[in-house]
Amino acid sequence: MSVKIARMQNGEDVIADIKEIRPDATGKTAIAYEFIDAFTVTILRQVEDMFQEGDKVDMESLGNIELEFFPWSPLSTGRNIVTLYSVVAISDPHSNVVDGWQQAIKKYKEIKKDDAKVDHTQTPPTAVFVGEDNGNGGGTESTD
Repeated sequence: MSVKIARMQNGEDVIADIKEIRPDATGKTAIAYEFIDAFTVTILRQVEDMFQEGDKVDMESLGNIELEFFPWSPLSTGRNIVTLYSVVAISDPHSNVVDGWQQAIKKYKEIKKDDAKVDHTQTPPTAVFVGEDNGNGGGTESTD
């Protein structure tokens, strides 16, 4: 697993297990990224509040900064292909950001486990046409 934060073209910060997609095993250049379990991460504190005069800033732990995690593509199944152009930068997240992301994934998967599921066990009705339209309002192949 390679957990990274990607800064997107639109300014979003996305934390995910990010992998490069290459055209083949010998490909030297990535053609896209695969984001697995991607969440947007947002700092809830104002920047002015974070760096007030007299405050000691611990950049290793990020102190008590509040973060919000939200599924990046909530209608997907957890795996997303992203163009190289969409990503401005990729960096390593702080350990407490990774911890928050892992907690968010766990909670999200717990909620989604009871989502509606498609029943693929039913057979399609007979005499239903499937395929491209042949111009008369029906498909070109019969299921009979």
